Amino acid sequence: MANVGYMISRQLRKDGINVDLLIPKNPSPTSDPLIFDPSLNGNYPEWIIFYDKKKRSWKQDIIRIMRNKKYDLIHAHVELPIFAYIARRPFIAHVLGSDIRELSFENSLKGWLLRRAYKRAKAIFFYEPLDPSLLNKLKLKTGIHMPVMWDTSFFKPTTIEKNELEGKFSIIHPANLDWRLKGNDILIKGFAKFVKNYSNSILLIVDRGIDSEKTKNLVNSLKINDYVQYIKGPLSYSDLLNYYNKVDVVADQFFLDGIGSIGAETFSCEKPLLTYCTEETYGDLYPEPPPAVNAHTPEEILKQLELLQNKEFRNKVGKKGREWITKYRSPELISKKIIQVYEMVLKGEKIEKIREAVTN
Repeated sequence: MANVGYMISRQLRKDGINVDLLIPKNPSPTSDPLIFDPSLNGNYPEWIIFYDKKKRSWKQDIIRIMRNKKYDLIHAHVELPIFAYIARRPFIAHVLGSDIRELSFENSLKGWLLRRAYKRAKAIFFYEPLDPSLLNKLKLKTGIHMPVMWDTSFFKPTTIEKNELEGKFSIIHPANLDWRLKGNDILIKGFAKFVKNYSNSILLIVDRGIDSEKTKNLVNSLKINDYVQYIKGPLSYSDLLNYYNKVDVVADQFFLDGIGSIGAETFSCEKPLLTYCTEETYGDLYPEPPPAVNAHTPEEILKQLELLQNKEFRNKVGKKGREWITKYRSPELISKKIIQVYEMVLKGEKIEKIREAVTN
């Protein structure tokens, strides 16, 4: 999911750990290492193994691969802990969003299997601020905060020579158009209030997701068509990098409190991130909160966009973002923590000792 497994595997191999990565054949554009990492030059490395969902035997194939005795430990993301549980091999579960938030509470066979898998996991890596309360509801005590590593060598500040947006106050909204999870309508309503007094502004919406038509209908009903431009999505990582460096502000999501991959990309490019992320959200998970520009309602979006008109303020916030992501989510730092967990799990150390070692 979102190349998290690829980023981890690539860095672990750099650090001397013999890791294979198991992913579906023909992965989606947002989860394809070839799209994520241009240095691969169109060729998957030999340490990536594929399973084919078009085959009737794909589930058995995953279990067979996991049972290979050459693997000492399985690091399973999202729904793959179910297969690691069935394979009866030592494993770590890594939750990344709706798996822990929704699926694990479902009254379904898959939901039940995922709950069973979590209980058998040697540890559960989490990164979102709401995850500890969800783990408590599931009566799980093996959670370890593990930030998603972020390589700032691709997403970085870049000068755009020909910028057609220059002279306008520009905002890009690359989040999936799914009102229930992203609160896209909140942004559009806030932007409609803002543009009444700041007509030299433009909102770029990446057109992808189940609520694409609802989004366009809302823009029409608010009569802000002249200030909105749609970009066919999903965008490649190269196109995203280009747009991040063109615009003044990146607007992500306004429903769930926290930051995801778009937030990390924005911070890396030294751009101000407008999203729902309160200072209290991450509590003790980080020594300092992510420097996002927080908004949760149309009125708050209006207020924050007015502040973001100031270029000096934008630059200050953007610089803080890159400093934060480099300091707390560098590949080298997160890889060191993951290797430490692997080694302690394989030695049979208690979870309390592992958690203490990793968080100190």
